[in-house]
Formats: sequence, structure tokens, C-alpha cells
Amino acid sequence: MKFSLHIMLILCMLSSYSQRYMDTNDPKDEEVKSLLSKKNDLNAFGAADLKIGDLKGERGLLVGAYGGFIINRRYLFGLAGYGLVTQVEFDGLVPGQTTPKKLHLHGGYGGIIIGGTIAPRELIHISIPIILGAGSMEVVDKDFFVNNPADSEFTVENSVFFVAEPGLEVEFNITKYFRLGAGATYRYISGTELENVSDDDVSGATAMISFRFGRF
Repeated sequence: MKFSLHIMLILCMLSSYSQRYMDTNDPKDEEVKSLLSKKNDLNAFGAADLKIGDLKGERGLLVGAYGGFIINRRYLFGLAGYGLVTQVEFDGLVPGQTTPKKLHLHGGYGGIIIGGTIAPRELIHISIPIILGAGSMEVVDKDFFVNNPADSEFTVENSVFFVAEPGLEVEFNITKYFRLGAGATYRYISGTELENVSDDDVSGATAMISFRFGRF
């Protein structure tokens, strides 16, 4: 009996509180808050990145670009893509051969980029980008066809993979429409199915410089 009375008392208190909330907060006067609301500030942007890191024990340079939208000057959403532009050489095996030889690594990745900015109006602020996507990688023997100098390359093996790359940047407001950033990322790669290259060989930290253009 006492338990029932307590429940009824709690329900009455909640009902009273709800009525007071509805009386002072008319749903017609307040729009439901959402990320893609008409009241939010939405601006387009584009950026170019340079990333330097180790792949298969060799220093490599990745060049890429990304673009999308900045919401309320803080939240970032868009698409990104990067490719390896320097030569990464290592000792590996060609199927059917037992003697190691010089092979080369080619590849790239892309996907969605999301993130946020801390204190975006300040001259110096923090940006936190995260890339989620996929990529492809191939191992190439550049001297496989020795009797054909014009086209001696042969793809030894190739694979697709999943990539997740969170980062941390210190960004500078150079002008109202241009930002320069410098920071680091960690590239996590999973799902490679290669004999000469493992996930750990191509995962790792990178140093980066970013050039971002838009209305900030």
C-alpha cells in the first residue's frame, strides 16, 4: 500500500513539473535543435595536405585534398583523398622466385572526413580531423620484363584495405579566407592481403601541413 502511494506521489510531481514546463516552454516558440538546421551557419571549404610518414620502413610523402562544409564554424564534414607520390622501395619476393629483389609500393586512400575546431575565432586554435574510408595498395616490380624497356613494370600483388586516421592540428588564421595548419595524424590500416606488406608496415604516425581555403 505504501509503495503504491509513493508511486502515485511521484507521478503527480512529474505531471505537475511537466505542466509547468509546457506552460513556460511553448514548442511553437522553439525549434528542435539539430546539426543541419536552417539557423546554423553553413560554409563550404577546400583544402590541400602534405603528409610525411614511414611506409614499409621508408619515408614517404602523401599528397591529398579534402573538401566539404563547416557548420557553425566548428564542425567539419566532407570527403578526402590521398596518394603516395614518392618512391617507396624495399626487398621482397616475386611469386615463383626465391631470391629477394627490389620492389616498389604504390597506393592511396580516401573516404569521409569529420571533425571539430576548438576556439575557431582565435588567431591560433585546434582542429581535430578524422578520416574513415578505404584504399588500395599494390606491390610493383619495375624490372620484371627485362626484354621490354618501354614497359618493364609488373604488378606482383595488390589489395584493398580499411583506413581510419585521426589527427590533431594547430591552425592559424592567416586571413578570413585562408588557414594554415600543422600537426600529426595516426594512420591505422587493416585488411591488407599482401605477402610482402602487412598492416603494421603501412600503419603509423605522419607529420602534416594543411592549407585550407573557404569562408571561416
